[in-house]
Amino acid sequence: MRVRHGVAWFPLDALKMGLYLGAPELGVHPEHDDQETADRIWPIVRAIVENLIFDGRDYLVEGVNLRAETIAAYIGQGENPIRVCFLGYPDMSTEAKLAYVTRHAGLPNDWLNRMGQEYVSRYLDGCRRFSGQLRDDCARLGLPFFDTGADFDGGLAAAERCLIGD
Repeated sequence: MRVRHGVAWFPLDALKMGLYLGAPELGVHPEHDDQETADRIWPIVRAIVENLIFDGRDYLVEGVNLRAETIAAYIGQGENPIRVCFLGYPDMSTEAKLAYVTRHAGLPNDWLNRMGQEYVSRYLDGCRRFSGQLRDDCARLGLPFFDTGADFDGGLAAAERCLIGD
């Protein structure tokens, strides 16, 4: 999507790993709980987002380290148009997601498939459970949530329509 629409991309994983490797005193670690990390890096992410808004171009800020509550409150405070959506797979079994991830192994950023099947299964199950909470949080907060479990490409297409305003 970002390439098709010429949108610059800011992956929060790059920030997280940069802080982990370059500023360990901040206590950001890739194995910490994603929501704990979201809380820890939010002041930095907020400053980055505000700078991106000031820049005046569209950006896609992407990553698991954002809380729906934090984003909803942030959007509510400002006048700048921010489009947001969350993705997850709350109803997909861990086994089905593992099969999907395994089928799509080998992409340039495929860190997960280097970790071993037991680790990947635990990680995906945690993500599935988190997806359910995220779906509920988004419903409560009026934020769009797209299920990518049963139809990954369809979920991404719906998210893209939401983000580009179609």
